[in-house]
Amino acid sequence: MKTFLNNNDFDISVVLKESNELCVESQQLIKEMKSCKQEIEEVTMDEIRTSIESHDLITKELESVNFAYKIVSDIIDCGKYVKEFEERKKDQSYSRAVDVVYDFLSYVDNTSEGFNHLEIYSNAKVTGQLILEGLMHELLIKWHKMVKYETGLDVTNRTVATISVSQSLCSIDLLNALDRCKKLEEKVKELAQFILKEILIPFMHHLCVTDSNSDEKLSLVGVFIEQKPNYKPTYEEVIRNIRLFFHYLREKLNFEFKRSVTIISLIGQQICEEFCEMIIKNVFIHTVPNNITDLQSYNLVTSDIQDFQVYLRSVYFLPENGPSLLSYMDNIDFLFADKSSQYFLETARGIMVKDLSISMSIGVEKIPNNNGQMKMTNNDDVAEAFSILDKTIPQSLFYFPRCMISKTTQELLDLVYGLMEQAVQCTDVVCRKLYNTSRLIFELYDAVVPYHHENFLLTIPQYVALFHNNCLYLAHNLQTLGDKWVNLMEGRQVNYAINFVDLVQKMRELGYKYLTMQMQQQRKQILDNIRTSDLNCMVGKDALGENAEAAVRQCLRQLQLLKNVWIGVFPANVFTRLMATLVNMFMDELIHRVCTVEDIPVEMATQLTDMYNLVVLKVPHLFHKTADVEKHVKPWPKFKEVIFVLGASLRDLDSHWNDGSGPLAIYFSTEELRSLIKALFQNTQYRANFLLKIK
Repeated sequence: MKTFLNNNDFDISVVLKESNELCVESQQLIKEMKSCKQEIEEVTMDEIRTSIESHDLITKELESVNFAYKIVSDIIDCGKYVKEFEERKKDQSYSRAVDVVYDFLSYVDNTSEGFNHLEIYSNAKVTGQLILEGLMHELLIKWHKMVKYETGLDVTNRTVATISVSQSLCSIDLLNALDRCKKLEEKVKELAQFILKEILIPFMHHLCVTDSNSDEKLSLVGVFIEQKPNYKPTYEEVIRNIRLFFHYLREKLNFEFKRSVTIISLIGQQICEEFCEMIIKNVFIHTVPNNITDLQSYNLVTSDIQDFQVYLRSVYFLPENGPSLLSYMDNIDFLFADKSSQYFLETARGIMVKDLSISMSIGVEKIPNNNGQMKMTNNDDVAEAFSILDKTIPQSLFYFPRCMISKTTQELLDLVYGLMEQAVQCTDVVCRKLYNTSRLIFELYDAVVPYHHENFLLTIPQYVALFHNNCLYLAHNLQTLGDKWVNLMEGRQVNYAINFVDLVQKMRELGYKYLTMQMQQQRKQILDNIRTSDLNCMVGKDALGENAEAAVRQCLRQLQLLKNVWIGVFPANVFTRLMATLVNMFMDELIHRVCTVEDIPVEMATQLTDMYNLVVLKVPHLFHKTADVEKHVKPWPKFKEVIFVLGASLRDLDSHWNDGSGPLAIYFSTEELRSLIKALFQNTQYRANFLLKIK
């Protein structure tokens, strides 16, 4: 260790000496620090405590002063706001006055603590509200002076809607002030609704004239509305009136009171959607044509509407991204289909209510013979096919017999064929709609014609005849109408059946129904004539009264009148069957009257013979040919035998009986003949013997 210390570079003795000196100094410093600590604890801490107490007192005094200062400052600022408002109002700077009032009210709600406990706070709030309400009232008065609108009547009893607009340097400031008061939207909405309901909508429905008187300060627009019955303005008139109205209005209301905002644009925001919807519904949709020719040139109309829309956008009534006036074109097929359908149905109904008595002749007298065409082919298979076709589908299916129909029926068919030709040129949507419309026309015929012409159909035989022919002629055309429609489609595929056959029987039954009713009415009249005369009760009478012959003559006259109005109207075979039906009934009734009576005196028999001979004389002339009576009137030979019996002797009757093989045996039953003989002849041995023969 000693060696190590000797070899070390440090002087150990010196280091030790310095360490001792540092130790002495450290002890001295410790004493001084203890002395300082004692002095701080005894003297300095007292001074610090005193300073802190002084600081707290000063702070409280400062806060009190600051509190009072803020309240006074708030009061002064409130006064400044009121003063500034008065200055702005005096300068007619309404927008700035509105800002000041709102700033004042906002400031009052955000004043310093304690201000709201003062009485002046509630006074300030009330004052601010009163100032605001007074200002709004004044602004509204200014607005009503600037924009006036009203309706009234002129000396000619026309409705007059007027709008007067005055513009001055303060107009923009007034609009901004109303806007900041949240009152502009409300007033513009009222104006917009007036324009829509009192001006724009009447433009769409009535005869209107627009006029204007303007100068530098005032613009007066007047719309004179005349409500004419059944008047509908064209779309050109509507567009022209609306353009003219906005042309006058934009002169005073199309200025910007703030960036890109005008009164007209605000009006548009309020009513543009409703306006577009109404003008499309009430005007533009009615421009859609009802025929394919006009539809092909409809772009001229849409071009006018497009120009009109551009104009409304240019005056800022319609926003750029707002509704389109041509939106209805998205459904043009459906609209065209509906319009065409409505047109054809209305036209058809108009035809149906026309007079049925205006008639025309149609059909063929005789069905042409086409067998020659079948013989012209050298192909046996083709000839056989024609033969089978002729047996399966008779040629009469394609021909209608000669008769008279109402001209309106042909007019109705022409309308349906025109509808068909138009339908096949249209899209599938329109084609299907028009096909359904064509079916509706025939169903409408079933509903309209019998109802509208009911009185004539129940009372006038000629009307019934024409109506019957009309129904059968329509049914005849309905049989092939579907095939004609399909042929015109030229190979187009459709997903629905085109057929009218189901309407054929319905149309026929309609004609049969009213013809049957007329026949029943004629039958009733004939029977009533006979049954109200002495022919109805011949028991206990030696002779018939004059009314018996009058009744027979009346029946013949009735049949003759029917012939006059039916012949040439009905097809020949139909007329013959109808007349034969009535004559059959008439003769059956006359035969029945004779065959059921118990006693026929000689004088009465003579009267009956004369009357019945009159019938035999007149009846053949009720038909096209006199020979038709023998062919179609079943009781004709029996009726003539009745006349023979009335004037014959028992010997004559015996010869006509001819042991059960004569005419009497053919046309009379045993009971009828025995009853007739008993009524005509007295009870003699010869009569008894003859009656025994009749078995």
